[in-house]
Amino acid sequence: MKKIMIGIMKMNFDELSLKYKEKNIVKLSKKLAKSFALTRSKDMTNLHDLAFWLYIYDYKDEILNIYNLVNIDIPEKIDFNIWTWILSIWGLQAYIYESEGEISKKDEIVANMKKVYSVPRTKEDTEESTWKFYTRIAGRQTLESVSYVDKIESAIQSGNKSSETAYRFSGLSNMISYGVTGFYPHLVENRDKLEEKIKEYIQYLRS
Repeated sequence: MKKIMIGIMKMNFDELSLKYKEKNIVKLSKKLAKSFALTRSKDMTNLHDLAFWLYIYDYKDEILNIYNLVNIDIPEKIDFNIWTWILSIWGLQAYIYESEGEISKKDEIVANMKKVYSVPRTKEDTEESTWKFYTRIAGRQTLESVSYVDKIESAIQSGNKSSETAYRFSGLSNMISYGVTGFYPHLVENRDKLEEKIKEYIQYLRS
């Protein structure tokens, strides 16, 4: 069954590379058509990037197919080389559901994200202590830090266009996938500014 599913997804990635003309979507779709496994960090990075480039160009229906692919059971041990990308895709789909008024579906995804962040890292940890550790880190994040404002400004000053684009893309991913959760107090308090910056980054990345 797993082999059949991989075959279907390869076919779909091939179709995506032909369906759209945007270079990043075409490039990533071709890479995933050649290599895709939920257990390979490089493939999951490419899948994450494809999902967000699809969002940048407003191809939201395709993102649901990607979300369904990574809507998997939460393991007893979390490999964040894989799960960082899965969580970000989950957050993106939650953000889309929220924008479409599908709040119960959004809340279900966010609840599952909390479960992942609560999985104990060591034998001494508990779900409660692991969650508290995560919320302490989240509590220190600001809109400026997750959107890489300083790094983008530095790239602009040095005329490094590729770095600016990379930081804006990563910042967009952070703002969407972190902001929708409610786990980051500063993002919750500055939701209007967050949404403005999301629009700003999308406009830049589309150009």
